[in-house]
Amino acid sequence: MAYQTKCVSNLNQLANAFHAYAQDWDDRWPAPGGLAGNWSYWSQSGRGGLQGYIKQRGNGSVFCCPCMPEWKSFLYAPRTYCMNSYLREPADVEYTGYPGDCRSILKGIRVQNIPEERNTILMFEGVPLTVGWENDPYFIYIYRCCNWTRVRGYYPNIQHTIDPGIPWHGKFNNYVYCDGHIKTRRPGRKTRGEWSTHNEMYEWYVSKARFETDLWPTQAKQGVPYE
Repeated sequence: MAYQTKCVSNLNQLANAFHAYAQDWDDRWPAPGGLAGNWSYWSQSGRGGLQGYIKQRGNGSVFCCPCMPEWKSFLYAPRTYCMNSYLREPADVEYTGYPGDCRSILKGIRVQNIPEERNTILMFEGVPLTVGWENDPYFIYIYRCCNWTRVRGYYPNIQHTIDPGIPWHGKFNNYVYCDGHIKTRRPGRKTRGEWSTHNEMYEWYVSKARFETDLWPTQAKQGVPYE
């Protein structure tokens, strides 16, 4: 419970940093992901992103849940939190597996373009990748951005990860939403393919109307459950 409380405090500080960033940058948030050297993506080891708003780094910083395992990456600063990758302009872009598809979209979303801030996830607790991921023997990493598929507890098992089926806090993870409130809840569950349930996926997409009219009917026909 103490770790969970500290994790909530970390996410609260990160949420405040996002909103302070938007005040300085014409209502726009930093991008969920980018290429090395870009200043616009949210989490980086050097300048740019939230670096100027939260200066702490290292294992004990606000970027890390206190439950974090040992960090061995030589390329990235320790971090356990991820940003919802749909929070871009254009929004709701799917990541297909090729890095250039996601990283080349460098604009973060304007806060005013999120119609349901209270019901849209901003940040979550990710799955740690372990030695052997991408053939790098010295690499431990957590994605800077993704959707429900990289929440710890979503997959029962996935190669080159640390305890993917076990949420960070017993049966629960912490999530921060776009309006700044934080919720401790069970992660979504894998149902068919990469899909979860209606109620889980609804909280990730920016355009709820597009999700309901264009995406959900197809998924429902294939047997994806509502909740």
